Amino acid sequence: MTWLMGLVRATLLLAILGGLAVLLCIYAMFNPNLTGVIAVVSVSFCLSLMFPTIYGVALRGLGPAAKFGAAGLVMAIVGGAIMPLVQGKLIDATSAAFSYLVPAICFAVVAAYGIYDLRAKQPVEEGEPEAVLAHA
Repeated sequence: MTWLMGLVRATLLLAILGGLAVLLCIYAMFNPNLTGVIAVVSVSFCLSLMFPTIYGVALRGLGPAAKFGAAGLVMAIVGGAIMPLVQGKLIDATSAAFSYLVPAICFAVVAAYGIYDLRAKQPVEEGEPEAVLAHA
């Protein structure tokens, strides 16, 4: 992923891999067999890029508020502790296969964030001319 981010904008990769993770979760929901298991394991490939990219993109342009923003992002990881509980409740209420709706929704939010950032005006970093960002 690091090599690809040198060629493609990080949030484009974030949106693509978030969308791919959604598709893999949906595939696993409807195929509770070996191919569904392979799809769930393949979600790990998509995860490899997500947190570091979200972290870097969210902090860009914050300036002196970067420490506060970084603390908020680190605290947001608690979603990784809450969502398995939600998925567990859904397993109890329905089935293990259907419970992959929970991570699919979470990955859809990540993909939407990537798309949002692609459409948003990019902040200018110190010492970086605005003309360079126009082509980024």
